[in-house]
Formats: sequence, C-alpha cells, structure tokens
Amino acid sequence: EAHNSNAMELVELLSDHPAVDQLWHPSVVKRDHYEAIQAPGGGFGGLLSFTLKTPRKVAKVFDSLDLSKGPSFGTSFTLVSPYVMLAHYDELDWAEGCGVPSHLIRVSCGNEDPLALKNAFSEALSSG
Repeated sequence: EAHNSNAMELVELLSDHPAVDQLWHPSVVKRDHYEAIQAPGGGFGGLLSFTLKTPRKVAKVFDSLDLSKGPSFGTSFTLVSPYVMLAHYDELDWAEGCGVPSHLIRVSCGNEDPLALKNAFSEALSSG
C-alpha cells in the first residue's frame, strides 16, 4: 500500500513539474487497460519512469537524488536507476528506436515518508 501511495505522490509531483518531459505509470498511461485487470482495492504499483525536457541534465538530477541507486525493484526502500543505461548500454540506438529514451530514469517506490520522497525529487529536479 505504501509503495502505491508513494508512487501516486511522485506521479502528482512529476506530472506537473516543468523539468519533466514524459512520465510513465499505469495511472497516467493507458489507465483503462490497467484498471481492467486491477485487483479489487489494488493500486497502480510502485514502479514509474520519467524523462527530462533537457536530457543533458539527467546525470546531475540523478546524482543529486538523495536516494538509493540500483537496478532492482520491490524493496522496502526507494531505488532509482538510469534503466536504459544499465540494461541496454551497448544498444542505446536500438532502445531509442523502440521508443525507450536512453536518458530515462526508473523509480521503484518504497515505504519512505511520502513528504521526504517528494522533497528528494523536488530538490534534485531543481538542481538540474
């Protein structure tokens, strides 16, 4: 429940943030498809991805995030990763051709205090 709630808090923040270009989360992308298979009382999950309007600022924003970094998800703490750089480093052009930007940031939300999580993202985004 905390993972879902924290993801929704970040979706709200990132959806309206002027530095964010695109956001992917089941609550905002093809929501009706997800709701068709969603468990009763279930959420939209704790996994989301986003890109920035200025790709060259991604490294600074990522490095400024005062959160754990790593390629996994489903932990009790939030993990952030430069997903495409980790998973497809030797095939970035291929990933881009499939519609997955090389500068995508993936977030797996944990159980942190939602305000602390939002503050971490707000501060990092303002640093870029």
